[in-house]
Amino acid sequence: MAKSLAYFTGLILSIMVTFNGLLSGATNTYFSNIVYHGIGLIFFGIIVFAIRDKLTHVKLKPIHFIPGILGSLTIILNNVVIGAIGVTLMIAFTLVGQVLTSLAIDHWGLLGKSITKPTQKQCVGVGIMIVGLTIMVL
Repeated sequence: MAKSLAYFTGLILSIMVTFNGLLSGATNTYFSNIVYHGIGLIFFGIIVFAIRDKLTHVKLKPIHFIPGILGSLTIILNNVVIGAIGVTLMIAFTLVGQVLTSLAIDHWGLLGKSITKPTQKQCVGVGIMIVGLTIMVL
């Protein structure tokens, strides 16, 4: 089930990036970022309101806001890059970057995560991804 959901997330990401690139092209990078995050705030605001009785209250720390900052930066960079190299190459570069960063986080236990050594299959898979990206760029 988790692998299916991860695949579905990739489908949604590609569609989202495409539409956001279209909005950025029709307006500008920063306006599309505001629209994108504003709609997300409204959408999840409704969900949080609907399940408010089930939520636990936590004290937020400044580190909890980093994903929001990184998410906004990601959208801005995607919008800039899509116009230059297209959605396919942008997603390919993004995936290779995510996998390499994730391997480093797992391997060295960065960001408070426990150490998980990469398997030989994972390393071969990443190598194939890098070769594939190289072929796409040539």
